Amino acid sequence: MTDQPSQQNQTSDRRLGIGTVVRHPSNGLGRVVGYHNDTYVIIFKGLGAKFIPPSLPGITVVEAVSDPESSLIKQAVRAAMQDYGWMEADIEIAPKWSGGTMVLLPGNDEVQEKEIPIEAFFKKIIGVREKLRVLEQKINNNKSLSGEEKLELQGYITRCYGSLTSFNVLFAKKDSHFKGTGGD
Repeated sequence: MTDQPSQQNQTSDRRLGIGTVVRHPSNGLGRVVGYHNDTYVIIFKGLGAKFIPPSLPGITVVEAVSDPESSLIKQAVRAAMQDYGWMEADIEIAPKWSGGTMVLLPGNDEVQEKEIPIEAFFKKIIGVREKLRVLEQKINNNKSLSGEEKLELQGYITRCYGSLTSFNVLFAKKDSHFKGTGGD
């Protein structure tokens, strides 16, 4: 994250978008991940998800999401996709990583380091998983490929999953882990 000046949150007249990073007076840094009734669902580093009313004084916005209304649409689309099995609903980041930052330190002193919110990186990893599953379905349903060709392509996909096992540490549940040829 870049160091942007914090601004006092005026939640009474605007809704924070999903993805907004806030500073809470006692819980520290957190990220808005949803809404429940009239409260925000905010994940705080080391504390997990908390329900925070918008009227709570002392919350400051560290990094705002530009369009809070699109956050509601994203939340609704995500819920629908989960309901119909197009996206896994139970894949969660392990609480110890929530609100964290991944720092890429270059080997060259002339290059600036890069910070990425772990949740953003986690979403990219899940996106890769979803795309691999779609590819797997397309291979299995392809009528012009022979059985041997399908097996060969499936082997490549399995090896891709195996390459992604390094990121299993980010998952809250072992059932969500990537498994390669050596997986259980």
